[in-house]
Amino acid sequence: MEWFFRADLERFDEPSYGSGGVEFESEGIAGQLTSVVGPVKKFLPHIIAVVVIAAIAWFAYDYFFGSVVSVTITVKDTEGKLLDDSMIKIFAAGSSEPLFDGTGSSTYAVSLKAGTYRYEANAPGYAIKKSSFDVSSEETGPIIKLQQDIDVEIVNFEQDFPESLFVGGSKQFSVQLKNHSGSSESIELVAESDLEGYELVGTTQITIPANSTQAVSVEIIVPASTVVKDQKNGDEKTAVLRVKYTEEQGKTDFVLYPNPGLEISLSDADFGAKARENYNKDEEEISIKNSNYFPIEDLELSVEITSSTNNDPTSVLTWFQFTEIANQEKPWRIEISSIPAKGSIKKELQVVLPMTAKKELGIKGNIVLDAPFLSEPIKETLTLDVKESAEFGIELSLSPRSPIEIEWGSTLGKYEDKIITINVKNSGKLDLENLVFSVANSTVCSTGWLEFIENSIDSLRTGETEGLKLNASAPIAMRGQEQSKYCDIRHRFDNPAVAGTYAEGVEKSFIEIVPETD
Repeated sequence: MEWFFRADLERFDEPSYGSGGVEFESEGIAGQLTSVVGPVKKFLPHIIAVVVIAAIAWFAYDYFFGSVVSVTITVKDTEGKLLDDSMIKIFAAGSSEPLFDGTGSSTYAVSLKAGTYRYEANAPGYAIKKSSFDVSSEETGPIIKLQQDIDVEIVNFEQDFPESLFVGGSKQFSVQLKNHSGSSESIELVAESDLEGYELVGTTQITIPANSTQAVSVEIIVPASTVVKDQKNGDEKTAVLRVKYTEEQGKTDFVLYPNPGLEISLSDADFGAKARENYNKDEEEISIKNSNYFPIEDLELSVEITSSTNNDPTSVLTWFQFTEIANQEKPWRIEISSIPAKGSIKKELQVVLPMTAKKELGIKGNIVLDAPFLSEPIKETLTLDVKESAEFGIELSLSPRSPIEIEWGSTLGKYEDKIITINVKNSGKLDLENLVFSVANSTVCSTGWLEFIENSIDSLRTGETEGLKLNASAPIAMRGQEQSKYCDIRHRFDNPAVAGTYAEGVEKSFIEIVPETD
């Protein structure tokens, strides 16, 4: 009892213990009371007793009963919607019997003493939530957030989300979702934390089969009005993507940079070539400089053709290729993964004219630099001059010249044979191969009139001439009714401008054969 007495008086005085029981130090309340003089002094023992009893009663009430706090408990979903059909049980620490059991509301008013309590809360379609809360005279009660009964996890978010974003730009990334439940789940993704206010484009609503993992592609767009405090190094931000109606989220850090669009420069590009072998190529170096204090990523460098008169613009585009991807499907477009801070890169762009290119000066186009963070692409003028067309062809001449006179041979009893030569000259600017000749109107000018002894040339370089031998005569039936015949000569050769095709033509009435009388 002596200990209990002392403990309840601690807030007033600090007693000291001796052989005479409890004594009060002079500087405490007892000391002040003993200094009272006059008639009051003789009642001092009774006054002290009253004070002690009152103090004991006050502390005993606080210990056994305590102050009661009116606590308002609110039940919402993860999106902040009040759940009017919720259910909640509140337990004292260490007890299995609920102190409070409420249903059919979103808010509950409960009177509780200060202390720690645990609760169980749920609502139709929502998972049960178990947790604890503290009650003090300053608190009004917890807000309990329930999540829907969805068991979908966002996995590998730190690896998949971009490490950096740019103001006014956009970027695509993959979100991997894992459904742990035995049934399909339809979910929606919402952006939170520093992503709040950014626009999500793409598959943000998806149905995931049971017990499966599925990846969806999402594009995030940063508003152009977003403010970046650190213009040199960018601002460190936190990205949160959450499965709507649950607390499941992917979370990672990224850096938000100011828009670097005005800090990039390109070199000009002027090209010129001839549609002739060994003269049909030209190349230029395209330089891109990053003047920012931070790296830039995901750029695309390409060519566009805006005007061409003698050539088809779509075909002209195919003449251009970045050297390092010359064998790819669209070599006029190249991706650049990154350029370091204060760094630059160079790409070699070449034009390769086909032999079908027509002469044209001043074909116009642009070198185009594009990136997700650019509000519009950066363009530099491109000019192409096709200085010379791929002219090719042959010229034919006859030796001796027409008409070819065929005499009657009395001793032979038939018309004589005469050897003539067709001279074939490569009159164009391209080498020719596989030249073949024949009589075009053979039903009129049969082998009785004209027959090739040699009818082909393997190859003929520019400016060269080669002869082909023919035998000219007249059928014996022409005796007594001599009449001239005109022979057409057909020629063809491999088209040097378009692989796998032929160039061909016919020389009408090229050879005239005249049978002579005696």
